[in-house]
Amino acid sequence: MDEYLNPRPHSPPVYTGVLAPHYSTDPSVSVTAEEAPAIFEEAKRVLAGKPTEEQVKQAQADLGAACSLADLHQACDLLREEFGPPVGYWRVVYDFPHEVYREKLLAMVVVEFIVGTNGQPRDIRLVESATDALDNATLKTVASMRFHPATLGGHPIEIRYTVKRDTVTSEMDLTPEQELAWGMTRAQAFPDSIQAWGHLARAMARDRPEDPGYEAALRRLNALSPEYWWSATELAWLYAKAGRHEEAAPLARIGRRRARDNAYTLETSALVAFHQGRCQEAIQEQQEAVTKLPEAWPREERERFQRVLTEYQRQCTPVSPEAPSTPRAEAPTGP
Repeated sequence: MDEYLNPRPHSPPVYTGVLAPHYSTDPSVSVTAEEAPAIFEEAKRVLAGKPTEEQVKQAQADLGAACSLADLHQACDLLREEFGPPVGYWRVVYDFPHEVYREKLLAMVVVEFIVGTNGQPRDIRLVESATDALDNATLKTVASMRFHPATLGGHPIEIRYTVKRDTVTSEMDLTPEQELAWGMTRAQAFPDSIQAWGHLARAMARDRPEDPGYEAALRRLNALSPEYWWSATELAWLYAKAGRHEEAAPLARIGRRRARDNAYTLETSALVAFHQGRCQEAIQEQQEAVTKLPEAWPREERERFQRVLTEYQRQCTPVSPEAPSTPRAEAPTGP
């Protein structure tokens, strides 16, 4: 369960590349629910042919709008299934100074950039800094990187990419309290870092889910990355349990469309639907959630999911439903 929730286990100090958890929609593209199916079909046709780079870019924007603005699941699925991440094949690693490890300094450097269709980094930006020496070592390595570019339907596309490097080693394994303190420090020092707020929110989800600061961390993460499914789902769950169902609904939809196979996004979507009187939808979502739980999950968690489904089935009558009485366990919900 920890592996499902923890941002990552502590590891030797290496450059770790990640796709930033942010799914932007071109603000110039507007798609209605009525227009979305035709736009989806046209984008799919374009990608199946031999499009120019500009045509691929337009198809990607159209699919993103159909997914995010019109909730067209086929568009979301195509973006996920036809996406190929960039693959690095060359870099010159500029090491951190040895005294950093000798003195056991705790530091994190985060660099964000665009991997272009030519496989080269551009628009390199330092998101989280440490010392000049650590920052420069990371920036020089990033500038040297070369990639096979990301693809959509086999066609090269640009993608935002993040490189993280820290000084945490197996000899400096942090306790949960130390990791939480570090997460708070990072978020305060770098309030616009998606990675910092993601680290803090997941650490709190694992160790302090009842802390009032957890909701604040999720709100900040959601503001920085509105289409990030994990923070949207967690925030929707908190709002739904607090009776704030209208606020929860759009967040639950984000989680549902971005992580349709995740049992906890389905559970959250079902809870919101139930409280809004969409009983049959709630039953269907919860039934699917039961089937999506990993086989390795604890028996108690599987039984809890089934009890909630039984409650939905029992209470789904024309009268206003009551909330299921079974509380959510401290369960893994991270990406």
